[in-house]
Amino acid sequence: MQDAGAEKQHLSKRHFPAEYPFAVCKSPSRPGLVSAIIPAYNDAATVERTISSVLNQTYPDVEALVVDDGSTDETAVLVRRMADIDRRIKLLQKANGGLVSARNYGIAHASGEFIAPIDADDIWHPTKTEKQVAVMRDRGDRVGLVYCWSRAIDAEDRVLWDVSPCSLQGNVYAALIIRNFLPSGAPLVRRRCVEEIGGYDETLSARGATCCEDLKFNLDIAERFDFDLVAEFLFSYRVRAGSMSTNIGAMLRSRRVVIDEVRARHPELPDKLFRLARGHQHREFGLTYLGDGHFTTGAYLLLKALGEDPFATLRLGAQRVSARFLRLRRAKQHGGLAPRKSKRKFLDVDPTAFVDRPRATWTRGRLAYIAGIPVARPVNNRQAVEETTGPH
Repeated sequence: MQDAGAEKQHLSKRHFPAEYPFAVCKSPSRPGLVSAIIPAYNDAATVERTISSVLNQTYPDVEALVVDDGSTDETAVLVRRMADIDRRIKLLQKANGGLVSARNYGIAHASGEFIAPIDADDIWHPTKTEKQVAVMRDRGDRVGLVYCWSRAIDAEDRVLWDVSPCSLQGNVYAALIIRNFLPSGAPLVRRRCVEEIGGYDETLSARGATCCEDLKFNLDIAERFDFDLVAEFLFSYRVRAGSMSTNIGAMLRSRRVVIDEVRARHPELPDKLFRLARGHQHREFGLTYLGDGHFTTGAYLLLKALGEDPFATLRLGAQRVSARFLRLRRAKQHGGLAPRKSKRKFLDVDPTAFVDRPRATWTRGRLAYIAGIPVARPVNNRQAVEETTGPH
C-alpha cells in the first residue's frame, strides 16, 4: 500500500483529456457572477419554468446559458423568445452530443466565477444562489462546492417527497463512494475547481456509465476540495416515468464503472468502505424495486445487501418496506407518481420545512467511520498547499 505522500504525488501527475471543450475554449471569469448551465434536449414543456427559476433568484448577478443539444421541438424558439426580453439569457446551439457534452459546452462559454448546473426540467428556489454564494465566500478557498437539500416534484411542480437530507461537510469523498447525496442541480461550484478536474467526464458513455456522470463529477471535486452546504430545500428535480433517474439497472452498471475506477486510483481506501457502498446501492434499489412491484428483483438485491451490510439493511429495511408498499398503493391511484403528503407546488413550500418526516441516512457510528477514513488529495491545488504549509 502506498503512503499518503506517495499517493498525493501520484494524483498530482494526473492528466485530463485534451478533448474537454474548455481545455481550448474558455471564457474569462467575472467575479461574483453565477453561470447557470442548462442543457436542453426537447424540453419545450419545462424549459421556460427552469429559466424563470434562474432569473428570479434574489442573488442579482446571474446568467443563464441554455445549451440546445440538437432539439427537434420548440425548445430553441422558446428560449430565443425569452432571450430577446432578458439579456441574461444566452442560447447556445450544437449538434446532439448528450447531456455531459452539453454541460461542458455551456461551461466553456460561461463568464461566471461560479458554475451552477440545472437540467431543463428542474427548478431552483429563489434564494438558492444567494445563500450558496454567501457560504462560499464565508468558508474561503478550501471549499470548492456548496450544495443544498432537494425535493422531488411531478409534472405540475407539486412536491412528491423530500430527498433524504445529508449534512456532510469538509472532506466528503468517502461518503460519496457510499451514496451520491446531491442531485445534479443542487451544487454551486467554483469555476476554477471545475476547470481543474476537466469538467464532466465525457468518456463515461463509451465505458457504459451513462447514468453516473454526476457522481463522477462530485467525486472529482471532492477528491481535491471540501464541500459545504445550505441546509434548506432549495432545489427540486422532476421525476418522470422512464427517465434516466428511474433506470435502475443502468444506474447499477454505471456506478460499478465509476467506483471501480475510484478503487484503482485509491488503493489506500479500505475494502469495508466499498462493501458498505455495494450494500447501500443494493438496499436502496432493492427497496425501490419492491415498491414498484418487482418482487423477485427487489428481494434478490436486498439479499445481496443483507450479506454486504446486514445491520443497516435490517434496520432501514424494517422501517421502509411498509412505507414503500403504501407509496405503491397511492401511486396506482394517481397514475404512477402520487405525492406522499403534499400537493403544494415547490415554490409554495417553506424551504426550511420538511414535507416528509426526516429520516437519518446513517447512524452516528457509520458517520464516525466515514469521517475517519483518510483520502489522499493531489498537491496541485490551493487546498493541498494549505494542508502542507498552513493557511496563507
